[in-house]
Amino acid sequence: MRSRTIRYIGSSLALLAASTFFFSSFVTPAAKAVQDGSSKSEKTAGTAAAPATTFTNPTPIAINDDDVGTPYPSNINVTGLVGPVLSVKVTLNGYSHSFPDDMGMVLKGPTGAALLIQDGAGDSQPVNNVTYTIADTGATVLPNTTAWTAGTYKPTTYYIGDSFPAPGPLTAYSSPGPTGGGTATFASTFNGTSPNGTWSLYVMDFIAGDDGEISGGWTLEITATTGDPLDSVVDFNGDGITDWGIVRSTGGQMNWIIQENTVAGLTTYQPWGQFATDIPVPEDYDGDNKTDIAVWRDTEHAFYILQSGSSTLRGELFGLTGDDPTVVGDYDGNGTTDLAVVRRTGGLMFWYYRPTSNGPIFTRQWGLATDFSAPGDYDGDGKGDFVVQRGKGIQAAFYSNFGADAPGVLSRRTTFGRPNDIIAPGDYDGDGKTDIAIVREAGANLEWYYEPSTALGTFLGGVWGTVATDFITQGDYDGDGKTDFAVWRTNPDPTQNFFLVRKSIDGTLLSHEWGQENDFPVAAFNTH
Repeated sequence: MRSRTIRYIGSSLALLAASTFFFSSFVTPAAKAVQDGSSKSEKTAGTAAAPATTFTNPTPIAINDDDVGTPYPSNINVTGLVGPVLSVKVTLNGYSHSFPDDMGMVLKGPTGAALLIQDGAGDSQPVNNVTYTIADTGATVLPNTTAWTAGTYKPTTYYIGDSFPAPGPLTAYSSPGPTGGGTATFASTFNGTSPNGTWSLYVMDFIAGDDGEISGGWTLEITATTGDPLDSVVDFNGDGITDWGIVRSTGGQMNWIIQENTVAGLTTYQPWGQFATDIPVPEDYDGDNKTDIAVWRDTEHAFYILQSGSSTLRGELFGLTGDDPTVVGDYDGNGTTDLAVVRRTGGLMFWYYRPTSNGPIFTRQWGLATDFSAPGDYDGDGKGDFVVQRGKGIQAAFYSNFGADAPGVLSRRTTFGRPNDIIAPGDYDGDGKTDIAIVREAGANLEWYYEPSTALGTFLGGVWGTVATDFITQGDYDGDGKTDFAVWRTNPDPTQNFFLVRKSIDGTLLSHEWGQENDFPVAAFNTH
């Protein structure tokens, strides 16, 4: 594994052949945790949410007698949301059916998660042109034997085992009950997943003799958390999923070679930067929810950004030679990444950031010069926080000064890890907050540990990767709104360089061949 310094400027790699790769997961007790000593975390904060966003497909849905609806499914494409799902609501606009007990509906999200939102309600009592909402906030379930009026109702099913034929989910959906003892909700099904992509509503009438329609189509309301962009870096097409990206030296020129993490796998080749002097800092600087190709040039202490929204250059002097630019993030909470560096001088660490192009520069002193930066949004307010890792003996501790707190205030202290652990920030539990996370060299293997912000004092982890050959490249490669354990494994054979991802959605391996020996995976910039 590469060292924790800025190790890729003008470096040549001497790597061993790939070794055995395996994974094991475990929960460590707080007393043992990851530092052979005590662990303690203090203070928590609520998850910040962006305003709810609504999307509507107004195309009428015909509820055909004893058949699938038309269209089947009815789709809504969601784009532009930053953090993972926090809540979901569905509104049926102008619902009518002469025997509503006959029909059911399933909502399927972009990651494949699916919820049966209505099945068997109303018995034989006709419902005529009623607009109503299905949401976890509903006061009651839909009635079993009577018609209903406009309002908000909980997801409801009075049948079990109804199958929605392909391309529907068949019976691969979560069931809310009350029949069958189901307890699924929108939250349990979709929270923490990526909101961007295609949402599908499958409507089916199961019994002959009656039909209906949803004359005004349907509306999807999504509230997403406002996690700092550092938790979902290297998403060049804006679909909420980390893409495959490396930089390569070609005659000293830094060439970005990026493949979208999609079925089509569109590939981009973009010369940008100088390999000997530039540090990759890919982030969303122009606010279009797509990662921009960007570097910071140490010799010129300047950022050079290829803005994806306009395909134009943004060049801006910022910082001094020797600064660390890998702390770029959204420190003012406006949804775009700010230019930022940390500087070690006079025994202290200073954080500098600029929210607007060529605008004022803000400074916050936090940490000692010997500390390591751990950037991210740890309190979930949508703003970058000032966090450092400090070693003392065989233990390490994370000291946090949340952006919303006054400068110099200790917002939280967490004893966690060892001084030589690598910091790998990410939202591993999908709640919109950065989790304290480290990767440790343990013999030939890499051990990952993190403290989920949803369960402070609990430490989770596993073995993923090998020391000799792997770069740490954490990101959300499966689109479930959670950071995955991931490495890029290099090999002298140009056909044997792989991204290896432990998908958080199901724990399986995702392997993708990309790059060559002596390349650098751009996702690794967010390790410290």
